[in-house]
Amino acid sequence: MNVTVRDVERLKSIEPKQLQAYLKAHGWYENRPFLDNAMIWLNPDEQRGEFEILLPLKTNLGDYVTRMGEAIETLAVR
Repeated sequence: MNVTVRDVERLKSIEPKQLQAYLKAHGWYENRPFLDNAMIWLNPDEQRGEFEILLPLKTNLGDYVTRMGEAIETLAVR
């Protein structure tokens, strides 16, 4: 399934801690920080390989909406 989330206001409303809690509850784990602005989360899939999400930690980042959209798209295919 291909999912593209384009609702900028909805993506802005997702708090990093909300998505972090969802990831933890669904078998994802923190792998490593990415600079000071994000955390890389991984979820292994035996059949399709490992999935990665770059979770921004600050809502005021210029690419926050883009990264949250990518995270939702990754969750949709995972």
